[in-house]
Amino acid sequence: MTDPRVLAASRAAAHPIQRAGSTWILHPEQFEASIKAGYEHPFAGYFAGRAGVLGEVEAAAVDAMFGIFGPGVTETFWTMGLPVHGARGGAELYFGQAAEWARPRLSGLDGLDRFIELGEKVIAGAPGCGLPLFVGLAKLPRVDDSPGRAMQVVVLLRELRFGVHLAAMTLSGMPVQEAHLLNQGEEYAAMLGFPGPYPPVEQFKDKRAEVEEVTSARDAEIWGLSLSADEAAELADLAAGIYAAIAAEDPANAAAG
Repeated sequence: MTDPRVLAASRAAAHPIQRAGSTWILHPEQFEASIKAGYEHPFAGYFAGRAGVLGEVEAAAVDAMFGIFGPGVTETFWTMGLPVHGARGGAELYFGQAAEWARPRLSGLDGLDRFIELGEKVIAGAPGCGLPLFVGLAKLPRVDDSPGRAMQVVVLLRELRFGVHLAAMTLSGMPVQEAHLLNQGEEYAAMLGFPGPYPPVEQFKDKRAEVEEVTSARDAEIWGLSLSADEAAELADLAAGIYAAIAAEDPANAAAG
């Protein structure tokens, strides 16, 4: 049974890790980096970069691995992005761009080396079965500098929890559009390819809560394979510190403000 302190720590880390990754992915500088790298649209860079570790597969396979986009979105942007640098080249480029984006933002932040040490313990100890995006990204080369590597560890921890979450979604039968509406609202659902009109979602609140419970429980089990309770709490605190350094640039916070 998972130590409840590890469960509390992994839950506490979930939001800062998820939002730190999203802040980079959706940042105008990253959009610009994708365009400068030759992609016709920033989302083409995202699809080729995140899913490139799967190889030159059909768009339907990528769509199944992501599990979050509306009809036609993956077909459009995977097809657009894949030829630019190829699958492996796109993945390595995008992973490197995460490090580049983080360097001026995390440079000088205390605790980065310890965050990397603890995060990489989780990554190395995580079972890979059923988590192809996480496993593929974890095999990519990481940079040597602390700010860049810390961001790459954030990306990997985020991908780990995402893979667990997607499995929980599939098991529960939670509809994707309704999950987006409950999580971040209509604007977010529209951005991911669900334009509306939108159905009522109140009846899915309990199912969504069940998905979150299953996700948190399994994520904590994975953390517990490699970390003590004290180490897990430390990793969560360090993740919060990384997010705090970039939170002002999070579009979710800008929208709230």
